[in-house]
Amino acid sequence: MSAGKAPSKDGIPTKVYKALNGKVLQEFHIVLTSIWEEEDMPPELRDASIVALYKNKGSRAACDNYGGISLLSTAGKILARVILNRLLSSVSEQNLPESQCGFRPDHSTIDMVFTVRQMQEKCLEQNLSLYIVFIDLTKAFDTVNRDALWVILSKLGCPAKFVKLIQLFHVDMTGEVLSGGETSDRFNISNGMKQGCVLAPVLFNLFFTQVLRHAVMDLDLGVYIKYQLDGSLFNLCRLTAKTKTTERLILEALFADDCALMAHQENHLQTIVDRFSTATKLFGLTISLSKTEVLFQPAPGRPTNQPCITIDGTQLSNVNSFKYLGSTIANDGSLDHEINARIQKASQALGRLCCRVLQHSGVSTATKLKVYNAAVLSSLLYGGETWTLYRKHMKQLEQFHQRSLRSIMRIQWQDRITNQEVLDRANSTSIEVMILRTQLRWSGHVIRMDPQRIPRQAFYGELSAGLRKQGRPKKRFKDQLKSNLKWAGMTPKQLELAASDRSRW
Repeated sequence: MSAGKAPSKDGIPTKVYKALNGKVLQEFHIVLTSIWEEEDMPPELRDASIVALYKNKGSRAACDNYGGISLLSTAGKILARVILNRLLSSVSEQNLPESQCGFRPDHSTIDMVFTVRQMQEKCLEQNLSLYIVFIDLTKAFDTVNRDALWVILSKLGCPAKFVKLIQLFHVDMTGEVLSGGETSDRFNISNGMKQGCVLAPVLFNLFFTQVLRHAVMDLDLGVYIKYQLDGSLFNLCRLTAKTKTTERLILEALFADDCALMAHQENHLQTIVDRFSTATKLFGLTISLSKTEVLFQPAPGRPTNQPCITIDGTQLSNVNSFKYLGSTIANDGSLDHEINARIQKASQALGRLCCRVLQHSGVSTATKLKVYNAAVLSSLLYGGETWTLYRKHMKQLEQFHQRSLRSIMRIQWQDRITNQEVLDRANSTSIEVMILRTQLRWSGHVIRMDPQRIPRQAFYGELSAGLRKQGRPKKRFKDQLKSNLKWAGMTPKQLELAASDRSRW
C-alpha cells in the first residue's frame, strides 16, 4: 500500500500502520480478526468522505465532467486488500474473459490498443471492412446494482464469507462531500461501487463480465481470426494448415468499462449493439448515447458510406477518429492523428514544466533532463509499442525531441551544433532508437504471453475471411519488426528463440 495516499476523516496516514509492531500490531490484528469472525463492520471503516475531481475534459462548469473519489479509512483499506488478494486467486482470474484487461495482473491498456490496431491492419491487408462502436457507460461504477452484484458473486463461486464481508463494506454506508474546506451533511449511499476502494475495480469487472456474457450469449457475429502459435511469426504458410490452426471470435476489447465492439458488417454490428443495449438495461447500467460513437474503416477501394447504428431509435455519431484508452484510432488505419495528438500532449506537458522547472535557473540541467524524460517523453511515446511508422511520422517526433532538448539546454540555431551532438550532451538517444527498443521489448513480451492471450493470437494470426490484393501491401507492424530485427543484428528465424529468454532479450 502506497504511503502517499490521502487519509480519511480520522487523519491516520498509511505510514502509521506500516510502522506498527509488537503489541500494537497484535491489537490491530485482533480488531481485523473480530470483524472477520463476527461479520460486523465499524462505521469508521465503511463510511467515506467524497472529493470531486475534474476529468480534464469538457467544461469545468458541467458536473458530468467530474468524478468522485472516496477517502477511506486506511484500516478498512487493509482489510479490503486482504479480501482482494483472496478474491483475485479464487474467483476473479477464473471468470474474467481474456478480452478484459482492466485492473488485472500482467494486463494493460496497451494490450487492447495493440489488438484493435492489429484488427485494423489485418482488415486493410485482407480487403475487409471493419465497424467499431466505442461504448460509453454513464457513471458506470456509480450505477452498479448491489443486490445483483451479490447474486453474481455467489454464482461465480465466491465463498459466502467473502460475499458477506464485501456486503459489510457497502450496506448502510454513508458519505459526505468535501468541497472548499467545508463538509456536507452525511447521506446514505445505496448504489454503486466505492471509487477509491481497492475492491471496486475487481467487483465491477465481475459485474460487467456477466453483462457481456448475457449480451453475447449464442452470438456468433464479430471478427474471426485463425492462428497457429507454433513456428515462425513471419512464415505465413503455417496458417494454411487445416488441422493445426485455431479459429476464434474477437468481438470486444475491454478495459474496465471502456468497451469496443467490432464486426465486419453493419447489420452484424447493429445486432451486437442491440443485444448489448438490452443487457445493460437488464443489469441497471445506462449507455451514454451522446458519447457512444461509431468508427467505420472501409475496405480498400470501397465507398465510405457512413453506417447508421442506432440505440433505442437514436442514431449514434460517426467519427473519423476516436481516442481509445489514450490512443487515437483513425478510420483509415493511419497514425497521422495519433502522432499529432501525442506531440500536442507532450507540448502541453513541456509547457507546464517550463516556468517551474525547465527554465528555472536554480535547477541543474541534469535534473531538467530527467524531468523531461519522465514527464514529456513518456507522454510523447505512449502507445509507441503498437505503431507502424513511416518516415514522415518519425521526422515529426524527432523534430519535437530536438526542439525540446535545445530549449532545455539553451542551445540556439546560431550555435551551429548538430543534432547528434545535442543528443550526446543530453546523454540521450534519437526517438527512432527509443521506439525501436520499445517495439522489440513489446514484441518479445507478446511472444512470451500465454497461448490464450488475445494480443498473441492476433499477432500470430490473420483473418479467417478475406483475400490479399496483388502488389505490395500497406506497411504492417510485422514489416517494421523485421526492420528492427535487422538493426539489432538478428534474422527473423531467430526471433522466437531469442525472445523466449526474457532476461537476455
